[in-house]
Amino acid sequence: MIKNDNTIVLDLKARKKDLKWNKLVDDYVNYVKEYVLNYKKALKGNSISLSKYPYMRAKSEALGLKLDKAQEKELLTKEQIKKILKIKMKIVNSCCE
Repeated sequence: MIKNDNTIVLDLKARKKDLKWNKLVDDYVNYVKEYVLNYKKALKGNSISLSKYPYMRAKSEALGLKLDKAQEKELLTKEQIKKILKIKMKIVNSCCE
């Protein structure tokens, strides 16, 4: 009986970690979307986007580094890694336009 209780506790801890990383991945996706949007507007000379751009870039890079470290430590699921790679390709593609 005790063994089952420990299994349930460990399972709940694993789910909490997954939720934590899911939230971080979602935050990264949202920041990159905003970053790309402000990047394109800044290229057109939009002064508001020019002022937001450095902050958005720093924040998205910080989240990206945190996720890279998590990936190196194998803390992310395959789905999370796919989502991160997809958004990184979006950054590359937007910079090449």
